[in-house]
Amino acid sequence: MKCPGIMLLIFTRASSHVPLKILSVEDGTVLKAFNHLLHRNKKVDFIEQFNEKLLVKQENENLQILDVRTAELTEVSRTEFMTPSAFIFLYENQLFLTFRNRTVAVWNFRGELVTSFEDHLLWHPDCNTNNIYITSDQDLIISYCKADSDDSLMEGTGKYFGLILF
Repeated sequence: MKCPGIMLLIFTRASSHVPLKILSVEDGTVLKAFNHLLHRNKKVDFIEQFNEKLLVKQENENLQILDVRTAELTEVSRTEFMTPSAFIFLYENQLFLTFRNRTVAVWNFRGELVTSFEDHLLWHPDCNTNNIYITSDQDLIISYCKADSDDSLMEGTGKYFGLILF
């Protein structure tokens, strides 16, 4: 996997913003320092960095995707994007996977749902990424899944390994 060469440093939240710095992994140089505005009295669900993109989600608010180079902000409706229990960034494909309530969804950084896998239910309800394997080319994902009750091949176990191909 490629390392983007930068990392995000998140400081203690102020009432209306969170101070952030983007640092060079190589030498610790501050590449950019800025404040990201927040909704007052709303819990921050997550702040995630993917290359030059920053994903920020607060409780009951839209997902914000900020390009830290251009300051372009994209919002995804809170009804379309609900807070996931885990993420995996696919650097090769410039996409990210979200895991929530046994489901997997694939998003791009324009805030568009690329695909979801309705027939692919993960075994654990609040998935963490320990049960997922992604090939180095990021074209195949293997996961531990829950078999459909109508699946006669899986009768008795209720489990199988699922494959997702890109």
